[in-house]
Amino acid sequence: MFRRKIFYLSGFDPRGARFYHQLFAEQAARFNAIAGRAVEVGKREKQPQNGTSWAVRDDDADAVTDYQFLGWDDLVRDHWVRSPAMLLAKTIIAYFNFVTQLDWHIVRRFPIGVRIAFFTPGVTLIVLPLLLGALCWLGAAALLGAGWGAAIALMLTTAAITIILRRIRGLWLLRFVIFNDALARDRLSAELHARSEYFTDLIAASLDEDWDEILFVTHSNGSIMAIPVMARLLAMRGGKLPDNFTFVTLGSCIGLIGNRRDSAHFHAALESVGQGDFRWVDIGSITDIICIANIDPCVSCKLPRRARLHQMSPRWFRYSDPATYAARKADRHNTHFDYLRSLDRLSPLDYIGVSSGARTIEGAIAEFHADIDLDARQAPSS
Repeated sequence: MFRRKIFYLSGFDPRGARFYHQLFAEQAARFNAIAGRAVEVGKREKQPQNGTSWAVRDDDADAVTDYQFLGWDDLVRDHWVRSPAMLLAKTIIAYFNFVTQLDWHIVRRFPIGVRIAFFTPGVTLIVLPLLLGALCWLGAAALLGAGWGAAIALMLTTAAITIILRRIRGLWLLRFVIFNDALARDRLSAELHARSEYFTDLIAASLDEDWDEILFVTHSNGSIMAIPVMARLLAMRGGKLPDNFTFVTLGSCIGLIGNRRDSAHFHAALESVGQGDFRWVDIGSITDIICIANIDPCVSCKLPRRARLHQMSPRWFRYSDPATYAARKADRHNTHFDYLRSLDRLSPLDYIGVSSGARTIEGAIAEFHADIDLDARQAPSS
């Protein structure tokens, strides 16, 4: 039997294992319907330190996966700013730090959609109220006087800003920015550092067990959180990880912190990871406005990267019907979770396909490139 171990680290998301287990089970059912397979997803089982596990079986392929969800949603909720006044104050500080500390020579290479998505919530919360409030006050004051004009302007501006932020998922993005500013300045809670060390020990223990494949899969902000884990893991193993281990980053945003000049602790960890001997698969799409796609995560490192990085786009357009792809692109923030979903036609990089069966991640990548090469050969010549 082919035996796989997956450690999954989610992004900055207060939703926990229940949400991700349900998403995995739903996509497995969709995968089975498209592929004619019978992948079975087991029930959730609680593990220490807010962890959860479930089994993924594929009897046709004689394969089983032990799926370990590395829970930190409880700590995300601890860092979830709730007070509107505190949210505004922390937003101003966080954006000031990012603007003044980012290496703009590198950031200018980020996809334009990422830069727009990153700054839009801040502009909406900080700049737009001043402009909109002034316009509303001028109009209302001319009719009702300065006092009533100010009251009406405040109500209208608050309502408009709230609607806009909800529409662009801005409230989550603002908290995302605040959290990562604290991370860059090494001001996260001791509990979060302890949880990170626990994740390291958990993964390290599996390296000496009998697995055909071990995948450390991270999504979104989880890729940033994984860098200290990987640095400690490499230090424990003398800088080299086993051949059956692969670090997989989906929709990564490592560059957000990796290119801040003041993130000394994170930079040190990233330098260590870049010098490690291991396989790193980075999958990101430029249509995902939260992912920093096609940028080497170690671009800001002083030493040339030694880690075997393989970057690719998932090419969702190839595996989606035109109407489906158009609908997905219309919801830019929901697109960020398409790395975990099955599309209209199965990609070799389909997450359920990578997580089940007896095909390794290397085999999946080889099939994906063969698919793309076939497209190139069949394309009409000009």
